[in-house]
Amino acid sequence: QDYVDIQVYEGERGMVKDNNYLGKFTMGNIPKTLRGVPKIKVTFNIDSNGILEVTAEDMKSHQKSNIQITNEKGRLTQSQIEAMLADAEKYKDEDELARGELIAKEALKAYMTRTIRAMEDIDESKIMKRDRERLEGKLQEVQEWLDKGSAKAGKEDFEAKQKELESAMNAIMLRINRAHTDFWEQQVTLAEGQQTIENGGFFLESGLDIRELIEDPD
Repeated sequence: QDYVDIQVYEGERGMVKDNNYLGKFTMGNIPKTLRGVPKIKVTFNIDSNGILEVTAEDMKSHQKSNIQITNEKGRLTQSQIEAMLADAEKYKDEDELARGELIAKEALKAYMTRTIRAMEDIDESKIMKRDRERLEGKLQEVQEWLDKGSAKAGKEDFEAKQKELESAMNAIMLRINRAHTDFWEQQVTLAEGQQTIENGGFFLESGLDIRELIEDPD
């Protein structure tokens, strides 16, 4: 997508739902970036009249959007601020726990995205069919769990799911790296001229001798 919604809250609680909503603005026409992840810098400024200005800047195009929030737009009173600060201290442990769960969940989702993209970039000929099917099945299983079964999940649950995916992905990468290492170790032990072209010999990685492709002048 080429836009980002910026929602503004005030408060000291760890979760958005426990803070005071002030407003929202949209930054549009954001240029596409690598992997589609824009870098947005958000700054907050309060003037002498208590007017809050929130500005978002796309770090690639330097395009900016902002919103001004006055005291009449749902800002907290001093007594409400004091009450919110008291709640922040009272629920500090609960907020830390919720924050940890959220971080673990987002880390799992990010790892899934990286894994899917990595699989798209790897040549199918280098991956055993059963390894690919196992990983794809595990990705689908975890996605279904996120959609339907993770409502009451804790930090450890999200971390456990990520480890399951890492195990499946690591098995694939280990086999690919081992096959690559074995191939080049074989080249070192071959007699002169029997290595691959890249290694000073006459053979392609497929095993074909390029001398067989050269017609005999006689």
